[in-house]
Amino acid sequence: MDTSIDLSGMTPKHAEHYQRSLKSIPWATQTNAKRYDGELVPSRPPFLKRAKGCRVWDLDDKEYIDFKASLGPIILGYQYPLIEDAIKNQLSNGVLFSMASPIEIEAAEAILNTLGWAEKIRFMKTGADVCACCLRLARSKTKRNKFATSGYHGYQDWFALTWPNNGVPDVLNDFSHSLPYGDIAAIEALFDEHGSELAAVIVSPFEWDQAPSQKFLKTLRAKCSEYGSVLIFDEILTGFRLAKGGAREFFDVEPDLAAYAKAIANGYPLSAYAGKAEFMDTLDKTIITTTYAGETLSLAASQAVMQVLNNEPVIDHIHVLGQTMRDAFDDIFREFNYPAHTVGLSPAVTIQFEGDESEQSAKRVELFNILYEKGIFANKEWFITYSHTASDIAKTVDEMHQAVKQIS
Repeated sequence: MDTSIDLSGMTPKHAEHYQRSLKSIPWATQTNAKRYDGELVPSRPPFLKRAKGCRVWDLDDKEYIDFKASLGPIILGYQYPLIEDAIKNQLSNGVLFSMASPIEIEAAEAILNTLGWAEKIRFMKTGADVCACCLRLARSKTKRNKFATSGYHGYQDWFALTWPNNGVPDVLNDFSHSLPYGDIAAIEALFDEHGSELAAVIVSPFEWDQAPSQKFLKTLRAKCSEYGSVLIFDEILTGFRLAKGGAREFFDVEPDLAAYAKAIANGYPLSAYAGKAEFMDTLDKTIITTTYAGETLSLAASQAVMQVLNNEPVIDHIHVLGQTMRDAFDDIFREFNYPAHTVGLSPAVTIQFEGDESEQSAKRVELFNILYEKGIFANKEWFITYSHTASDIAKTVDEMHQAVKQIS
């Protein structure tokens, strides 16, 4: 057990559970971004036991307005009624069968109709899964080995090359190239040197803590087409949040393949890779397979999510409320001459603190510590869900005003 972590900010119940958890679970959680010791905010609870709508409750039954959305999957809200009904109905028929289930077809058609550009789709379970699937298909189709990445794409060997003590063979460095988001000159240099060798470029079409760049994506599209490389959009976070058709619709740039997860099933474990038939049909010549991809509960959830997205103003709602909160945050920062401003896009605005990396971290911890105390579950990206209301945003803005005033 790691005894170097200061537990003084935890309540007794949380400290007891945390110490117990460390004895059997490294990090005391399954996800790096949920680690209590990741960026230590004393008042942030390490455990949550219940969630409904846009609210979560910790082990002490303290209630928070949630803006973490379970790292992004919750697009409609926790325990959203239509989704829960779909799960219950499917559960009566079974979860996993010895052959394909008809719901695989139904969910596939619902998602493809919502996306509006892809022709075929297959399912997996995590974002890392489907990013790897897209890259595998690109290599198989092009018969090339090298690739470029821009953004975060999961824990797989091919992406974790720069991580410390990564357990990855050094030889893989010969195949991977990195592109900073928004850097047009870097694209030109990359393709000038390696264009004919690149199987693919996999890119997060928008980095939430930066300014969006349609020009960057259009340049990548043009270069990939010129050199016969496959353009892959990692839409794990942007899919079904920026628009119904994701970043492809929002930026009006079409990839060859795209990876989706997070909001696709409102928190149920599902991911998908999709694209034009020309690229997806590469599966006729190679094999990507896993037992649980056809698990029916998550497919039922996804089918219901598509129904809500197509019948209700989900996208408009999260954009409008997000922009309202963003404008109010910036007004507060200006009012108190607080060294921060918002960046990104309204569905998941980010607060950019001034100073070097350590100064930014210190300011974020100081502000977020107060917000957690006030019942606001702050996050690096402030995810808005369909269950957030105008009054939730007004309360959040009021608590942010009081927090910044207290600091200033």
